[in-house]
Amino acid sequence: MKKNYGLTNTEMELMNIFWESTDSRFTFKELTNYTHNVLGKQWKYQTLGTYLANLQRMGLLDVDTSGKNYVYYPRCSKEEYIHQWTKKLVCSAFDNSIGKFVQAFTGGGKLSEEEAEELKKLLED
Repeated sequence: MKKNYGLTNTEMELMNIFWESTDSRFTFKELTNYTHNVLGKQWKYQTLGTYLANLQRMGLLDVDTSGKNYVYYPRCSKEEYIHQWTKKLVCSAFDNSIGKFVQAFTGGGKLSEEEAEELKKLLED
């Protein structure tokens, strides 16, 4: 099930490896070691390869194949991805209407004065 901004829990775990690292470039071996030692995943190489290939197809990862080892790196930051995902959500589920999105978000209720001011400032930028 895709729970995390359109990603499965495992896909999000993998992307967080890239997004939370100061050096966001990893070889396949480094990713294998990380998923085994830190995440506790006892995956076969093919399993990790499948997840990485899926993330590449989704446009989240890219791979540098120019050297001896494949080096994987993110194509966007987490914030950029969430922004893109949110825009798609508003477009597909709310007829591209921010008003309908906010109404759904508030459950049809009114925004507090503070929330309204914050929204107003965002819209002015």
